Amino acid sequence: MALDSPDNNNTRTHVVLTKGTMVLHYRIIEKIGAGGMGEVYLVEDTKLKRQVALKFLPLHLCQDEECRERFKREAQAAAKLDHPNIVQVYEVGEFQGRPFFAMAHVEGHSLRAVVKQGKLSVSDSVELAMQICEGLHEAHSAGVVHRDIKPSNIIIDKNGKPRLLDFGLATVSGEEKLTKTGSTLGTVGYMSPEQVQGKNVDHRSDLFSLGVMLYEMLAGRVPFNGETEAATLNSVLNDTPEPLSRFKSGVSDDLQHIVSKLLDKDRELRYQSAAGVISDLKRLTVSAAPVIEKLRKIWWNRIVVPAAVIVLLAMAVYWMWPRQPSGESQAVKSLVVLPFENLGAEEDEYFADGMTDEITARL
Repeated sequence: MALDSPDNNNTRTHVVLTKGTMVLHYRIIEKIGAGGMGEVYLVEDTKLKRQVALKFLPLHLCQDEECRERFKREAQAAAKLDHPNIVQVYEVGEFQGRPFFAMAHVEGHSLRAVVKQGKLSVSDSVELAMQICEGLHEAHSAGVVHRDIKPSNIIIDKNGKPRLLDFGLATVSGEEKLTKTGSTLGTVGYMSPEQVQGKNVDHRSDLFSLGVMLYEMLAGRVPFNGETEAATLNSVLNDTPEPLSRFKSGVSDDLQHIVSKLLDKDRELRYQSAAGVISDLKRLTVSAAPVIEKLRKIWWNRIVVPAAVIVLLAMAVYWMWPRQPSGESQAVKSLVVLPFENLGAEEDEYFADGMTDEITARL
């Protein structure tokens, strides 16, 4: 159904979207979200017998032609994309003068909620960033620039897969821009320097925002912050983020380099494509494998093998010790276990002490 302009009658009545209301072939189940540019409802698609989500333009914006056009652009931009890391749009329509579009209903939590829990490991953060970047690569290849990449616009499904949503500020290559140069749109703290300055933005702006998110996933805090919005915007333009190692152990120099390159204020020095970011993140995960294998070998050679030898020696001493023949008067005999000397690293001293106590107790 086309998104025609509504009647100029501002007093036009609208059906309240409550449980059971039919919107074409969709039956409202409940309202599940609301924001500045949309209200989202969980509904049943009575034709296909499945649950989907309907996003409606808020009532107070239905008379604003630019808002209606931006809402339509959001649906069109998302509908161009079919990727596992992007929430899929099925249909665009209008009901009682209110534009809406139907999209996949994804059960899960926003990345914002996950970050607040503070339980993301370095490897978890890298894996999530890599998948988000896969979604961005798909969007950028289709000429779509999201322009509002932030944790609340990423949903983590029940299988742990991140998916991009909310293309309300997106631009599409080849289409007329709704935002004039000099105006600022985005979310404070996640905008690129060129967004802050009101310049034309491209896909590299999304990569800067990705860098802010990756920094936040690792450090538990955003790299640019201030007491006011103006102070935060100034921080984006002028401040160098603190090293990640101050907030998270296990952040390698290579990972710090990737984040720093994403956050370069000069977009010519920033990553030039999502594919480049994906390549470096994959290289990072591959290079980490030998380190893990090395640690496993150290554990085996310095702890497990020596421990096994000690136990076997103790058992041999025990069984080879002369026994008192039965019937003879038994003299009291004793066996002394001397303390083991630690020949490994200083931090393994506890192991030698523990083996001494364990063998003594068992004998």
